[in-house]
Amino acid sequence: MQITLLLPDLIPAPEMRDAALNGLKLPALTTLLARGDKTVTPSDGNLDGWLCRTFGVAKQQDWPLAPLTLMADGGEPGSAYWLRADPVHLRATRDKLMLADSGAFQINQLEAEACAAAFNAHFQADGMTLYPLRPDRWYLKLDHTPQLITQPVSSATGKHIDPYLPAGTDGLKWHRLYNEIQMLFFNLPINDAREARGEMTVNSIWLWGGGTLVSAAATHRVKLYANAADARALAFAAACPNDALPGNADALTGSDDALILLETLRGAAQYGDVIGWREGMQQLESDWFAPLLARLKSGRIKTLQLVVPGAAQTAHWQITRSALLKLWRRGGLAEQL
Repeated sequence: MQITLLLPDLIPAPEMRDAALNGLKLPALTTLLARGDKTVTPSDGNLDGWLCRTFGVAKQQDWPLAPLTLMADGGEPGSAYWLRADPVHLRATRDKLMLADSGAFQINQLEAEACAAAFNAHFQADGMTLYPLRPDRWYLKLDHTPQLITQPVSSATGKHIDPYLPAGTDGLKWHRLYNEIQMLFFNLPINDAREARGEMTVNSIWLWGGGTLVSAAATHRVKLYANAADARALAFAAACPNDALPGNADALTGSDDALILLETLRGAAQYGDVIGWREGMQQLESDWFAPLLARLKSGRIKTLQLVVPGAAQTAHWQITRSALLKLWRRGGLAEQL
């Protein structure tokens, strides 16, 4: 049995690295990293790109998550071009617009439909239709294929949005569209009501994951454990079994190879929350790293892999039972990461 842990944000960003790692004691993770064989490869697309490649989905202008998650949400992509158009809150600082995704606020289906109705009435002549299939997952259907390259909402969350705005030949057109959407949503009664309740307004959408429906075929059969709807949609498209993430490694059953997506660190990393990141690492140590190290020592796991996808490169550690005997491989956590 081979287990692969997919761990976005395991390596802290440079601006929080020293504070995040100072004095942090994670003996199981440190042992796994020190004894494992590490490789680093060029990356294209962070977590989404790694998952698409694993489940056999080819890149178009974007990694085409929109039509695949649309299908998993019960929609019918057909041959149209789709973009994810997820609801977001944009907050203006003195000279920047900062983005908070739907993980930072709650929105119900009636509010989502009110936003979509206003959008569709305003843009009906432009060949665009917005479908809020889920409160937090909306889809934009286009009558034509734009020359557009987008960035996932997860990349822009907690950040100044300018470096993540759409690029490509049609990029500036879509920048202007964002401004128009913000003005449209600003005047919606549902946002007046949200503001009166002290809640974040839904004052824009974030477009990403564009493409047309493609087939998927995993490189090898593996069972995915994840809470992320996007990841499970890819497994569904590739006809791979998938299930919700169990509470910890001890709850894993079966003998199939497993791919486990652990996003415990994501929110803290996105918002630069050092304390939250350290707490997340301690949770991963007790729930996953320590029990999986014990399984590896006992021979119940043949190989354990740790994969950390990044924007520029992906770090990969492979650890076998025999590798644990290489006692001369030592070093602290900061040195390994």
